[in-house]
Amino acid sequence: SDPKVRRCPAAGEMPAAGSWAARAAAGAWPSAFTPFTLTCPPAPTSELRAILSAVDEAHRAVPLARMAGAEEAAMLGERAIARLDKVQGVFSYYAYRQYSDLKGDIHNSRMDLEQAAQSAHSDAGGWRAGDFYACAADDLLPYDPLPNIHPIDRRLSLMMPLPGPPLLPDGPRSSAGAARR
Repeated sequence: SDPKVRRCPAAGEMPAAGSWAARAAAGAWPSAFTPFTLTCPPAPTSELRAILSAVDEAHRAVPLARMAGAEEAAMLGERAIARLDKVQGVFSYYAYRQYSDLKGDIHNSRMDLEQAAQSAHSDAGGWRAGDFYACAADDLLPYDPLPNIHPIDRRLSLMMPLPGPPLLPDGPRSSAGAARR
């Protein structure tokens, strides 16, 4: 096991008994899905490193998404990269931080990367593109000014519509105003 990788602890590593605080300090409680959790590189310690790490991971994901046929994910990844690619080092980071909307770009790029991860996992399951996009979005999350806003995949809108009220028979319709006339 690589100590540099963030992961959920295994069941044997968790305290079986103890206070809630002890369990919370040890990390997330394992569940039936623990073997399937995503493992990402260590979290960046600064906003600049988070941006550079997210851009690198997105650069790794775009060709994989394109090879797998997930064009929407590739397009979203390229859009996120284009927003953040202007930050190349310390000087450009401080310049864009002071004189442009870098926080807005971080938020919009995180939204694009989360949407790209959803799309890549849906359209290109089995490829690592969705995992790279998810880790890139995870790197930006602590520095996002709106961290609780998340994109919803368009497939959720394909749900069958709920039935409306019953139709009235054809004929004169009565209303409150008709009774007064």
